Amino acid sequence: MNTMMKLATALPALALLSACATTAPTAPSTSTPSESVTKAAYDRMAPAPYTCTDDAKIMAKQSINKEEVMLNATLPKIKWSEQPIILNGGVQGDTASYVNDSNPEIVYAWHIKGDKGILAMKWADGKEYQVNCQI
Repeated sequence: MNTMMKLATALPALALLSACATTAPTAPSTSTPSESVTKAAYDRMAPAPYTCTDDAKIMAKQSINKEEVMLNATLPKIKWSEQPIILNGGVQGDTASYVNDSNPEIVYAWHIKGDKGILAMKWADGKEYQVNCQI
């Protein structure tokens, strides 16, 4: 009976050790900040399509809590094609403002009010670019 008692108490520890031994290691992430997976929840609706100055097109989708927005920007003047950008911010009244300053080389800002939007960018060297958009 003493052997059975020892076996019964050791069995959970053996199960735990064998479960830990079969866990596969994961590779570190190599994505850039604009490609990182967001932790904010988004609904399944399609993003809002904006047509902008300079023949630019932006697809914008706000998170459910309105604290984040995902943009997919095509800006021919600066040779961008479907560039993904994630910005943080929020809504105050009928205006939403979002910023991404995680890259020391460029700051992005997206502001929307009603069916109009503005995407503005400022590089570290002082160069600026902006497009005015409308749904």
